[in-house]
Amino acid sequence: MEGKWDTSKRLSEVIFDIMREEKIGSQMLENRAVNLWQVIVGPTVGRVTQKVYINNGTLCVQLTSSVVKQELIMLKSKIISKINDAVGEGVVKDIYFV
Repeated sequence: MEGKWDTSKRLSEVIFDIMREEKIGSQMLENRAVNLWQVIVGPTVGRVTQKVYINNGTLCVQLTSSVVKQELIMLKSKIISKINDAVGEGVVKDIYFV
């Protein structure tokens, strides 16, 4: 039937379209990246992590150990890659250690 709407979209496609239009998808991916921090870096680093959040593609991590901070700075690109691989998109562009 010409002139009618195509209603053959999958529900998952409709939900994805709504999330993209409302920019919900990017917020969910950012939350996922934050929640994966301790999984990616492990329990030792997790214990010295005070706060993790994302601001404009930068993962901000507050640590209580300057020694761990220096180690993580050297591993920054590897951590970014692991987080983005786990999330499925390039959500994290940089990491800032405080």
